[in-house]
Amino acid sequence: MNIALIVVGAYMALIIGIAVFSNRRMANKDSAGYLLAGQRLPWYLVAVMVTGLAVGGASTVGVAEQAYTAGLSAGWYTLAWSCAAVVFGLLISNKVRRYNMITVSGLIKKVFGKTDGMIAILMQVLLMFGINATQIVAGGAILSALMPEVFNMAGGMVVSTLVYILTSCFGGYLGASITNCINVVVIYAGLITSALFSINHFGGWTAIRLALPSGAHWFDCFSGVGPAVIAGWIITMVMTAPPNQMLFQASAAAKDERQARKGFLAAALLMGPTGVLAALIGVMTASQFPGLENAALALPTLAMAFPPVLGGVILSGLWAADVSTAIGLLLGISTIVTKDVAAAYLVRDMSEKRQVIFSKIILVLTAGLGLLVALKVESILGFLMQLMTLYSPYALLILAILYCPGLIRKSSCSVTVFAGVVLMVAWAVFPKIRVVESVIYLAVPMCLAAMLLCRVFDRRKINIREILQEK
Repeated sequence: MNIALIVVGAYMALIIGIAVFSNRRMANKDSAGYLLAGQRLPWYLVAVMVTGLAVGGASTVGVAEQAYTAGLSAGWYTLAWSCAAVVFGLLISNKVRRYNMITVSGLIKKVFGKTDGMIAILMQVLLMFGINATQIVAGGAILSALMPEVFNMAGGMVVSTLVYILTSCFGGYLGASITNCINVVVIYAGLITSALFSINHFGGWTAIRLALPSGAHWFDCFSGVGPAVIAGWIITMVMTAPPNQMLFQASAAAKDERQARKGFLAAALLMGPTGVLAALIGVMTASQFPGLENAALALPTLAMAFPPVLGGVILSGLWAADVSTAIGLLLGISTIVTKDVAAAYLVRDMSEKRQVIFSKIILVLTAGLGLLVALKVESILGFLMQLMTLYSPYALLILAILYCPGLIRKSSCSVTVFAGVVLMVAWAVFPKIRVVESVIYLAVPMCLAAMLLCRVFDRRKINIREILQEK
């Protein structure tokens, strides 16, 4: 009997059961109830939704992979997410809740008009679709690596996709938030179990240190990946936070401004340790299993050395990280398409019941198409992830709308986003311009310069305060 399969199967059944139960307990059956949990989430459910977004495959398996060669400094990837959560919590979340901003693209459309709003919708949906496809790939990789006798890569991706669909479709945003409470607990259980058992199993901390390949970087907080890369991670995460639909949605779903802000600050505290634990596990794997051909197998390789029950707990923790991110992405895409496309353009008087049905259809289609892309067209994913460069202009625009409305002009959105597109294409096509570690170092000043030029040459002002207060 495969004990790991039983543990993982029990976890799958638990989160789907929670989703079904929460749907039955949902007070409001309208679109706000389904997509925003009736805007009644307490701070701790906001916190786990935000944590679930950040702590995906990249923050667990990905950090362990990098730590396998770079040491503990790889944990800065998740700490950068913590920095972003603090910035969003202090500067953005309360205003999103106060002005009832449900989607990023809805805000852009409200301020700049239909054309800029539709471009924002396209960018948001494409990028979130790409990230969701990577979660499907990661889910399949985890299941197939740790239970190869049960799942191949394709089978693991199919099962992962089905669980993502069932959890988000049955439970809606309330179910997703309650499920993420379980996911966060399982993630921590998996990482802590892995770290503690490794130290005991491999002869103690001293033995692990002595077995490491030579190098002073293993336990240095900065030198492994380097200060420039760490700074790039922090800037990237901070700049991708303001226009992030999942963060907008978590804020909009909160009971009030205070609960939204408190939730984000709590999420920052929850995220950080996961990266440190994953990095520590990567270092211990380098000590005991040097020379792996694929460093991405660092964490799964370590887990396979454990007894079946512990392996099942660790597998569930890794897989929970993907589930928590994927369900937030699916609900985010569904919200944008339902609210900003269907209800705004296709059927202007769409009833609440039809909005809920339509959002579930979009959710299933998104997950299904994501599975097809993950299975067949991996080259597309690279292009979709390049769109993350365009978070920079939207971040600057949102910060200006909320804090420096005097900078905004009619042309600000189109010109600033165009500058981001030009840089994205140039970075991909002309390698010689890559004179810095990350494209973010060029994106921020270039897009800011474009916005300032609009302020100088465009005299068409926008009354931001009046627009934000409109219902």
